[in-house]
Amino acid sequence: MTLPNISNIFKKRPIEEILSYVVQCKKNYFAGVYPGDRNAKEKTGYKILVEIAKSYFDKDLYDDFALYFMEGQYFIQLWTAHLILEYGQPNEELKKRCFDEIEKYADNDLSPKVADQEKEWLITYGK
Repeated sequence: MTLPNISNIFKKRPIEEILSYVVQCKKNYFAGVYPGDRNAKEKTGYKILVEIAKSYFDKDLYDDFALYFMEGQYFIQLWTAHLILEYGQPNEELKKRCFDEIEKYADNDLSPKVADQEKEWLITYGK
């Protein structure tokens, strides 16, 4: 992704929406709301992220949404992968990238609870 393409995301999406995705991922992180948790779908924070993601997908802005894979905090990469797979219609390349991201978190010892949730998600919904 080139610098002009990255700056184009700000032209296509209001800055408030871009920031709200990152901010909501942060809020979910501190509230203990994780994308692989089967109970998370009922939480308001989860629903907010789904609506933001759908606003990208409805306009076929998958490449723009995939830019969130560059974010390393608050499970933003993991949220991005889950939302694309569960609510989008990604091409095979993006689908593989999403599964790779989820598998990375499933093998991560830094957050055992999240790793267990991701392992369970992969068993249930995986490739």
